[in-house]
Amino acid sequence: MLTTIAFFIVAFVAAAVASVAGFGTATMTIPFLSWIIGFKQAIILIAFFHGFSNLFKLIQLRQAVNIRLMLWYGIPTVITAIIGAYLLDIVAPKGIGLGIGVFMMLFAIYTLINPSRTLPENKYLLVTGGLISGFTAGLIGLGGAIRGAFLISTKIKKETYIATSASIALCTDIARSTTYIVQGTLDSQYYWYIPVLFVVGFVGTRLGVRLLKWLPESTVKRIVLAILMLVSISFILNYVGVINII
Repeated sequence: MLTTIAFFIVAFVAAAVASVAGFGTATMTIPFLSWIIGFKQAIILIAFFHGFSNLFKLIQLRQAVNIRLMLWYGIPTVITAIIGAYLLDIVAPKGIGLGIGVFMMLFAIYTLINPSRTLPENKYLLVTGGLISGFTAGLIGLGGAIRGAFLISTKIKKETYIATSASIALCTDIARSTTYIVQGTLDSQYYWYIPVLFVVGFVGTRLGVRLLKWLPESTVKRIVLAILMLVSISFILNYVGVINII
């Protein structure tokens, strides 16, 4: 029981942090919940929690959404999220996690060295990012870091970054959660987690959005890059067996 309460506390912190960084909810919560109920069940429940958190972010920042970014990035994300969700029981996730970790590490280092460089908002780059992050979200529940890396490197403002990221992620969450439900992969004994995660997501996201509005643009970007580095390191350590997150 104490471990479950500790998980909900971690989930609250994760929702707040993700409202500033644009990702991190799943990265912070899946390892903890996996330890309690197993990896596959954790991925499914966190998909619901992720969806709740993104919905609340979107409600608060809905006027800041960049529709063009959302469509070019979001549609490919939904397609590959469904594919990844169907492959949950087939593909070994550790190798994919290593590839993601190495990519994000190099990306974060490059961005820190060249802070003034930005990615062009062309449709080919956005579609590529959407395809990759959607697939990893459906398969291992951790696509937000890639989405954050792509979007934070454009010229969009912090509120637009968070709102657009939330709108894309919400589409992904709906797609993969629906797939999980259709497959019947969530055990009924864990249904009670869902309403609790709804409340935790609301409270944590509300706090995080308030912090976002207070923080300067440059600080938000540094926070995103710092979390990207931590996530990439955790993926690499997971692959070599030092820690166990996926």
